[in-house]
Amino acid sequence: MILRKDTNVEPYFDTEYNDPASLKVMEEYSKIEKAYRYALKEMCAKLENLDDYCSATLSHNPIHNMESRIKSNKSIIEKIHRRGYPVTIRTLKDLIYDIAGVRVVCNYIDDINVIINLLSNQKNLRIRLKKDYIANPKPTGYRSIHIVYEKQMFLGEEEIWVPIEIQFRTIAMDMWASLEHELRYKSKTPVSDEDKEKLRLYAETLYNIDVEMQKIYKEKTGGSTND
Repeated sequence: MILRKDTNVEPYFDTEYNDPASLKVMEEYSKIEKAYRYALKEMCAKLENLDDYCSATLSHNPIHNMESRIKSNKSIIEKIHRRGYPVTIRTLKDLIYDIAGVRVVCNYIDDINVIINLLSNQKNLRIRLKKDYIANPKPTGYRSIHIVYEKQMFLGEEEIWVPIEIQFRTIAMDMWASLEHELRYKSKTPVSDEDKEKLRLYAETLYNIDVEMQKIYKEKTGGSTND
């Protein structure tokens, strides 16, 4: 059974950006917000079904836990301003990919590829953007695969493709990312260059552990999580 956490963000609007353009964007977004919520629910259901399928066919559940959320109105409009984008509803639709987001935490590295491959065969779903930070980790040591999927949805008779960002990572990668974020953004003192280097090395160590744990799993099961 997948451990799942849903962060249901209420559609409030409380930000320093109360200019007419920002208010107009949020007014227009309120008309399509439900499409993002429905798309997110359907994507989570799809992932749970694929995990069940793997349990039945591979005798292995690739997904350890999932967490989903809808970005708050405040975060959306602040991101548009922070990136220097034009403050329009078109910008929101075309350039803000992570309004709906899911974090999928898998047991092994191979499990990530299993789920991604299964999703690629799903109808009414297409990939808009992919960034592989496992093969090419960030300088900080961060590892994960980020894929922006577009989910086909209908608002009345109108067909729209709603972007959903999914972050795929292992348990070890998720633990490192959560603690690194806590240290970097929530501690009272800045993280020193020395500590940044330590965190990068720890990320490398955890990745090597992931690889070794994958090897042990294959030896014990006589195959691969991809079989």
